[in-house]
Amino acid sequence: MLSRRNFLSLYNQDKKESKQTSVTFNKPKTSNNPADILITIFQRGAADGLNLVVPYGDDDYYANRPTLAIPKPGNGAGSAIDLDGFFGLHPDLSALLPLYENQDLAFIHACGTTEGTHSHFKNQAFIERGTNDESFGSGWLARYVNSYQDEGSTAFKSVAMNTATPSTLAGANAVVALSNIEGFDILGPVSEVDAISTQLSNLFSSQRSLDRAAQATFSAVDIISSVNTEDFPIENNAQYPDSSFGIKLRDLALLIKAGIGIETASVDIGGWDTHDAQAPALSALAQDFAQSLAAFYADMGDRMANITIVSITEFGRRATENGSGGTDHGTGNVAFVMGGGVNGGQVYANWPGLSQAELYGIGDLSPTTDYRTILAEILDKRLFFNDHQTAFPGFEVPEYLGLCATKT
Repeated sequence: MLSRRNFLSLYNQDKKESKQTSVTFNKPKTSNNPADILITIFQRGAADGLNLVVPYGDDDYYANRPTLAIPKPGNGAGSAIDLDGFFGLHPDLSALLPLYENQDLAFIHACGTTEGTHSHFKNQAFIERGTNDESFGSGWLARYVNSYQDEGSTAFKSVAMNTATPSTLAGANAVVALSNIEGFDILGPVSEVDAISTQLSNLFSSQRSLDRAAQATFSAVDIISSVNTEDFPIENNAQYPDSSFGIKLRDLALLIKAGIGIETASVDIGGWDTHDAQAPALSALAQDFAQSLAAFYADMGDRMANITIVSITEFGRRATENGSGGTDHGTGNVAFVMGGGVNGGQVYANWPGLSQAELYGIGDLSPTTDYRTILAEILDKRLFFNDHQTAFPGFEVPEYLGLCATKT
């Protein structure tokens, strides 16, 4: 439902100011040559990348995790699924294997940043700002969507499939936040909703920031109410899990099919902070994550040619397991990138090793690829945006990984 929280989300985005430099594009965005729809997923809680994409070819992985390590491929139930002779997939991520084999999914291992901390709050803020400079109140994705004006954009230019706007989109000119389609509406008795809507629309009718935010809200409600969900059924026998994450992706797929103008979308999946009893917790999360993404991929079909999905987390887990059957906060991790424009079927990694001499700080996987390098390449090659200092102030983007094909 369109509650006070939803309205204030739009209002607060309109109020905030962000630092921004001039912007350049590789080529103009046109209706005949649209940028990809960019979907960002945040695995909140710090997912254990070492057990999601397993470096089974590194013997120190098993020395560090005598009970938590995923067995090498070919060692019975629960073994890793071989990817390239060195890395393997957690068995509960098996739903993603066909996407990888179809070369539409890539993994980037030993990624992250050395500028952050082991604090969830601080590192999530850093990751979502795209800079460690706290004077920036805006998110990197907000700075991208604010960088161009498109008269054809709708209220759904940026969508957060959450109850509130994530910091990645903080400062965006307008964001629609909805946890699900069915509940997105104006609160009130059914017989009075139309009258309430008219009164609110008349109340906020000028060009002031609050009024613009309100009008964007009313526009979003009108658009959603005009979408007949029965006209956009789930396709290609996709099976979404009946989970919060699965429902968010199912509804996002419907909104994309409805053609209401989505250009960027943000989705969260939490619960990855596995300090104890990690094995069962990670198993359940991995299944939900993989099955939901696989369902979205199947449901979207040929549309995936123009969709790029990137999933990141705030930091990794310690290389060594702890005494509670879990892992503590680390640094390096693994990112997932998916879409028709992805040079997939590969694990991109400048692998640093897991021996004690090779670990970073107090015992973490050393990040050899900054997460912003991944995002910068996606923005450049798939969204025609190459002003990296606007998106990631102060960060000098190194040579690209070759992760994406250049959109033409």
